Amino acid sequence: MAGPFVFLACTLAQGAVTSIELIQQSDVLSGAAFGETGPYECIEAKVHFAVDPKAGPNRSIADIDLAPTNAPGLVEFSADLYMLRPRFGVKGNGTALVEISNRGGKALPYEFNFAQTPLDRNIPQTLGDGFLLSQGFTLVWIGWEFDVPPKPGLLRSYLPIATDHGKTITGTVRSEWTGEHRQNVIPLGDRGQAGYPVLDLESPHNKLFVRDSVLGARTLIPHSNWSFDDATHVELKGGFAPGRIYEVVYAAKDPVVAGLGIAGVRDFVSYLKYGGAPTPIQDEHTSIKRAIGFGVSQGGRFLREYLYDGFNEDEQHRQVFDGVWAHVAGAGRGSFNQRFAQPSRDGHAFLNVVPKLFLTNGSYEYWSRCASLIHTTPDGKADSSPSPGRASTSLRDHSIPWARCRPVRRLLRTSPTQTTTVTVFGRFC
Repeated sequence: MAGPFVFLACTLAQGAVTSIELIQQSDVLSGAAFGETGPYECIEAKVHFAVDPKAGPNRSIADIDLAPTNAPGLVEFSADLYMLRPRFGVKGNGTALVEISNRGGKALPYEFNFAQTPLDRNIPQTLGDGFLLSQGFTLVWIGWEFDVPPKPGLLRSYLPIATDHGKTITGTVRSEWTGEHRQNVIPLGDRGQAGYPVLDLESPHNKLFVRDSVLGARTLIPHSNWSFDDATHVELKGGFAPGRIYEVVYAAKDPVVAGLGIAGVRDFVSYLKYGGAPTPIQDEHTSIKRAIGFGVSQGGRFLREYLYDGFNEDEQHRQVFDGVWAHVAGAGRGSFNQRFAQPSRDGHAFLNVVPKLFLTNGSYEYWSRCASLIHTTPDGKADSSPSPGRASTSLRDHSIPWARCRPVRRLLRTSPTQTTTVTVFGRFC
């Protein structure tokens, strides 16, 4: 018992990051300089974690007691990492700007640099005007979502499956689909993400419903009219009509311990700030003095869940994010930390270590994601008193359909408000 106990003590003292597997380290734009910060380099890697299921900051992880453990009793998992950092850390501004990846993507240059997507360190257009880099930010993306498809450029996490002390766990899963065009076959996963496979394709307990509005009456579609095309796709005679809401309810197995993805974000950001196990980026904490979490839409809802579930405190009870910017998230959270979680689906508190908050929304979030709930009294009759370190404002209409048109989005995004905010927020934290 002495060996595992010593290993466990050393691991907890160092933090949850146990190793970083470096995949590639390369210059950004062949070593081009970005203002006074100078050249940047790109780090692509896989981060390995081991967390203590009994530690207080991990007790909010759903099914953590049902995750497999190693010999010392720790839960292991890993995540993809992508970083753009100043080659000379002392020339940076000391701030790690951590984007909570939206379905595996990387949008910071698009949001702040007038850049095209997807991000490619070798293509100038995808870095735009280089604003964030010339300001000295370290840009960080760490995979957290387990159901991201294995496509080049997308970041994901690799999380264990929960079992009932070795026995398979089953449960009910609800998959919803709304489309713009008629389709004969639809996936169980949301927006290209991997869905939970159906346990029994022929089970009479599998149901398919349809309704015409969110609060509309559900109509059960007879089994004779539909079937599973395979374990993750559904086929309907005559096709799924655009504009209608279809809901597949079925039994699945092997739920992922999804909340570990949130813990991975927490623990990697903690590693950047405080250091820990020897890795290829072990000295990063000497230049990173603060961290800001930034998320758009799904990423913003993630950050709200992150705070609500009390994740802003690492296993050593240190503050992780110094500031959090949830953008166009409204009052929503999401299916990020529960059994059979589906992180991609829209989410139609308590805080332990509280960062400074900046919540930005547009009219869509007020109409559709109840954004007014973040700054009104519970009865909705008055504005609530502002909390210290908390700000809420409306910058632009990001999520509404007409704003997804590139010329309109560029016009809205090019307002100096957002670029000014990120620099001031960095100083504020």
